[in-house]
Amino acid sequence: MISTFRHRLTFANVLSALALFVALGGTGYAASKIRTADIVNGAVTSAKLSNNAVTGPKIARGVVSSDKLAPRAVTGDRIAPAAVGADKIQPGSLSASVFAAGVLGGINPSKITTIAGPAVAVPPNSTGTTAVAQCPAGQKAIAGGFNVGLFALVDATGPTGDGGGWSVTADSGAAPTSINAVVVCAAA
Repeated sequence: MISTFRHRLTFANVLSALALFVALGGTGYAASKIRTADIVNGAVTSAKLSNNAVTGPKIARGVVSSDKLAPRAVTGDRIAPAAVGADKIQPGSLSASVFAAGVLGGINPSKITTIAGPAVAVPPNSTGTTAVAQCPAGQKAIAGGFNVGLFALVDATGPTGDGGGWSVTADSGAAPTSINAVVVCAAA
């Protein structure tokens, strides 16, 4: 039996068996011996990473900062709903200077108009006199208020039914008084 084994023990058989062992064990050896310091900077590119290979839990805190992100790399459609809450925003990090005009539904100040409506006399013992301030054509009321004279008692205030103005309704006591509505309008 040993002679049969020696007869088959040729250089080619030994070399092929050695190649098989290296092929099977070589990748395991390499994976256990290659460390981060052994990899040249820039050698591992995004094309060499499989999908979902890098996830949030695998990234150390503070490693990815705004200066390491490409412009427009993080946009609203790439952020999960409720992922950024008040608890994740550092106090003082968001100021008016970091927002472009119109961002976050902001309104351009040049599209805001404040209109004080005419003064309306409220006769003595009135149970509901109304004054209205109307927005210019093409604008809608976004806020409002009122001015009242002495002895006026405001019953209600709010936007008009069509959203194009602001109204105030007041009563009076024994003495006459006056009221006027004020509306803050915004162009569409």
